[in-house]
Amino acid sequence: MTVAKVEIGFEGPARAVAFRLDDPVYGLLDTGTLGIGEALVDLSDRIVSLTVRRGRADDTEPSQARRAQVTLRNRDGVLDPLNTPSRLYPGVEPRRTVNIYADDKQVFSGFVDDINLDYTAGGDAVVQVSASDGFSRLALATFGTGLAVSAEDSGARVSSVLASDADLWTGTTDIDTGDSTLTAGTATGNVLAYLRQVAQSEGGFLFVSRDGKLTFRNRNNPAQNPDGLTLSDAGGTACTPYTSIRRNAGVEDLYNVIKGTVGETELSTSDQDSIDDYGVRDLDLGDLFLSASDAQDRLDYELAKRSRPLTRVFAVEVDQLSTPSGCTKTLDHELGEAVTVVFTPPGVAQQTETAVVIAIEHLFTVGQSWRTVFGMIPRDGSPFLILDDVTYGLLDTGTLAF
Repeated sequence: MTVAKVEIGFEGPARAVAFRLDDPVYGLLDTGTLGIGEALVDLSDRIVSLTVRRGRADDTEPSQARRAQVTLRNRDGVLDPLNTPSRLYPGVEPRRTVNIYADDKQVFSGFVDDINLDYTAGGDAVVQVSASDGFSRLALATFGTGLAVSAEDSGARVSSVLASDADLWTGTTDIDTGDSTLTAGTATGNVLAYLRQVAQSEGGFLFVSRDGKLTFRNRNNPAQNPDGLTLSDAGGTACTPYTSIRRNAGVEDLYNVIKGTVGETELSTSDQDSIDDYGVRDLDLGDLFLSASDAQDRLDYELAKRSRPLTRVFAVEVDQLSTPSGCTKTLDHELGEAVTVVFTPPGVAQQTETAVVIAIEHLFTVGQSWRTVFGMIPRDGSPFLILDDVTYGLLDTGTLAF
């Protein structure tokens, strides 16, 4: 059975606390912490249930600030902000750190947003803590009068933005070298919105990792990193058999007119045969920080991926109770990484699909097992030409990267 762990930051007499001038307890030198002080408290023995949702439901959309919700028992009132004698007073507060683990693997790092304090007349009481990751803070920042940026690869552009103001991101980062060269210009508006357009220009991944790092992955990252996880119904040596699989063959991901903007110039590309068969289906990539020729290649790439419907695996659920003892690969796996799915539909020969993870959901209730749901898109739907790659290095099968 998977062991769940939840830590939340608290302030109180027995904790690391903020230094307070003239306070008889917290105003003493060498006893307080300047600024917001907190100590992480393990509340695992109070867990009723938890969910963690990260990534994006659709690969045409950017990753959002992902959320976690934890329900904790509170029959003794220790977590209630009104319980002044509590050893954890002032209880659960907004903006405090929340860390969630499964079998000692961190699956979420974020901050408290909302606290619901519920109880019944019979004395049953719970605290529901809603938390979001570091994107929620970055989304509040703006460039003010603007930030001048030079021509550089997309990963360097992410680093340049973060380096422009130390307060934008105070945590750690993991930034890939980009595969696209972005043009010089001025970054304006909301910082997170701008960084998302950097990722859109690259065709890459921007997200907060399970352990709280601001992470940027270039578009070729899944192909450049060997598959580390196989989800299979074939038995044998597969570490992670799955409990359910969801597939579709529809028009949800079908687009036959792709648009984008470079400066004041609007660009587009289309597939008339697809339009004739399915009607006009537009996808607007927005502002692309690329040269006009590179931007046109970017649009052509999306059209090649999306102009025809594709039968694909879009979600796989894994139950930790069904995995071999000690196997935590599904807990280690991250957004933007490759995964191989082996499946045998009724009446159909065994199939193998290599995909890229775009969403991860964890669900746990005390007394039940830990379940993980992976949302994914086919990796073979990203046909950039990569020299010497066994999949993308074949002539006439890939698009020369822009």
